[in-house]
Amino acid sequence: MVRGRRGKAREDERLSRVFHSLADPARRKIIALLRESGELPVGVVGRAFAMTQNGVSKHVQVLERAGLVRRRIEGRVHWISVDWSTLQLAHGFLDKHRHYWSTRLDALVDYARSQRPRGKRKPS
Repeated sequence: MVRGRRGKAREDERLSRVFHSLADPARRKIIALLRESGELPVGVVGRAFAMTQNGVSKHVQVLERAGLVRRRIEGRVHWISVDWSTLQLAHGFLDKHRHYWSTRLDALVDYARSQRPRGKRKPS
């Protein structure tokens, strides 16, 4: 399938939002909590943090804007869950680059080993 410039630009922007969202440790912790539980009320998620409910809500909103979290409202309770298809986008990006980085890191290790002084070895 061939994508136009706009489609590629939208996908790049979406990917940027995903990585920006995941750059924050609190948001990664929210994703981890949801991974373990499947779906949780926002209030329960908030109790896992040493921050105000308003602070947690702002993190959840960032995750929502990135498409990483979905919200379902049942009465006064807001339930959130992970949208795994959006995480799949980030996984696909990283997977495309895995071979490149693996070979580059292997080459770096080989180089570092070749630069070690010959002679006495340090005891393990």
